[in-house]
Amino acid sequence: MSNILNSNSSFPRVAVLGCGAWGTNLVRNFAELGALAAVCDNNTEKADALASHYHVPSLTEDQVFSAPFIEAIVIASLAPLHISHAEKALQAGKHVYIEKPMALTVKDAQIICSLAKETNRILMVGHILNYHPAFIKLKELLPELGSLKHIYANRLALGRFRRQESVLWDLAPHDISIILSLVNEMPLTVSPTWHSFIMPDKPASALLNLTFSKGLTAHIHVSWLSPFKEQKLVVIGEKGIAVFDDRKPWAEKLVLSKECYRWHEGQIEANDQFQTQSIPLTEAEPLKNECLHFLTSVQTGTPPLTSGEEGLRVTHILETAEQTLHQRKVA
Repeated sequence: MSNILNSNSSFPRVAVLGCGAWGTNLVRNFAELGALAAVCDNNTEKADALASHYHVPSLTEDQVFSAPFIEAIVIASLAPLHISHAEKALQAGKHVYIEKPMALTVKDAQIICSLAKETNRILMVGHILNYHPAFIKLKELLPELGSLKHIYANRLALGRFRRQESVLWDLAPHDISIILSLVNEMPLTVSPTWHSFIMPDKPASALLNLTFSKGLTAHIHVSWLSPFKEQKLVVIGEKGIAVFDDRKPWAEKLVLSKECYRWHEGQIEANDQFQTQSIPLTEAEPLKNECLHFLTSVQTGTPPLTSGEEGLRVTHILETAEQTLHQRKVA
């Protein structure tokens, strides 16, 4: 166990609400940063085990919201519970870090954004890829890509099948968030296709097509039905193409290709002699970066990169996609 656990950190004291697979990762990271003050889960056996390991109390939900020594609550509960947990936390005067999906409707996302403003509390959404060293570096390389033309993202795996939300709400927030970060605007159109496979109203595989101004397009493919894993973002510009492949080793996660195409007799064609280089990265755990960003935002009062408003924009796109599909079924 790290020797900085429970150190006299100047960071705000945090409780993690929800100790499932991802919640356990959050517990570990906040503990290693010296900010973990408590854990909470309906599965008290699981919560008690983590509490014992990290030498913090295991609290009930009521205790988490009312405890005066808890300054911030990290919500990693089931998606349908996010809105009620976030409301209770903000009403109790706690800062909130909420895992994706922030909410399952735009209305709910708007409620907690408004409440965060009213209570003057930090509200941050766990869109982790914004804190990945490869994506941070990719954003720095945008001038070398020139005007962006097309972006596509694949996030594929076999399972885990969720009952509370569809694959869109489970996986697509990651890529919607980073695409919005790259283009700095909302899409003009959102056009989805999907396949339910398991439950009629809960797609297990989906393709989301987005159009932006100036002819920029993007598509996102998410699936629980792939026999192989893929976590890849491809950004195509007029001068080059960047590929962020999170399944690769660190030395190969970010690759930049230049002079991929050229003009010949008034027409564009592929250049077989294009140059590709791997971009050096400083290795760091994205989740650790994200947790540190939240603590710093609370400490300084600075709005986080993935703020509640950013989460609201992502939720808006997801809800638009879902409504479009339901309208097609009715028609």
